Amino acid sequence: MFKRYDTNFATEPPADLPLSPKVKNLRKAYQDAEAAHEKYIQENSRYCTRDVRRIGEVGPRHSSIALEDAKRELRELEIAAVEAGKPLPDKEAFFAPIKVKMDDYDRTVSAHKVLIKKTKQEYSDALFSELKTMGLKEAEKAAKARDEWEKAYKAMAAAKATLNLHAGLFTWCLSAGEMDLAPRTGHSQGENFEYWELTEDGRLKFEAAKALEFYDFMVKVDGLIEPDPNPPTPAVDEWTVNHIPRQYYSKSSGGDEYGNKGTYVGDIY
Repeated sequence: MFKRYDTNFATEPPADLPLSPKVKNLRKAYQDAEAAHEKYIQENSRYCTRDVRRIGEVGPRHSSIALEDAKRELRELEIAAVEAGKPLPDKEAFFAPIKVKMDDYDRTVSAHKVLIKKTKQEYSDALFSELKTMGLKEAEKAAKARDEWEKAYKAMAAAKATLNLHAGLFTWCLSAGEMDLAPRTGHSQGENFEYWELTEDGRLKFEAAKALEFYDFMVKVDGLIEPDPNPPTPAVDEWTVNHIPRQYYSKSSGGDEYGNKGTYVGDIY
């Protein structure tokens, strides 16, 4: 469900708004209040009252981590006192410091929330009061940026037209005019120019030519595209390879009367 930022703004003000020094100070006061609140909660969460019931317990049981730890500690002291034949510790006195801290926690957190709400409202109201002035300045900046964008766009369009011209002339030279009859992506249609890259001697790199789809049958003039630096290895037809069989002999069993050291069992390839 959508939640408004506050009564003035639907969403949180952008971080890059050009704020006046006054509004910047109010925003910092609000941010500092929030930071102090988060820091206090993290450092004193043991004293936060919460539902601490265990599995199987019926109904909520409100306490704090600090108070539950104190209860266990008191139980150990009571057992030790009974074992030693001494009086039991004063229960109320034992829990009193913990309960004071729990009460302080609730009051401090409540005060933090009030301060956060107050500083946020002050920041929001001050920012809202400057929106007209801020908006007029941003409109002027946008108009200036629009003029700069238009100049840059026109320069880009002119550069692209020059690129199209020379890339098209290169294509015509490469194909001896045939590329006009079979346009491909990357040259006649003026796309994929980011792949256009030359070697040190001025030829179009092989990978660039492949990305630009300059196929072999289109190339009529040699020397304009570098050769494939990693030509594929020719395929080997296994039926045309002459395999030389190697004889395999079994392990020697002492030999026979003719001096053989084993038994021939066939050829392996």
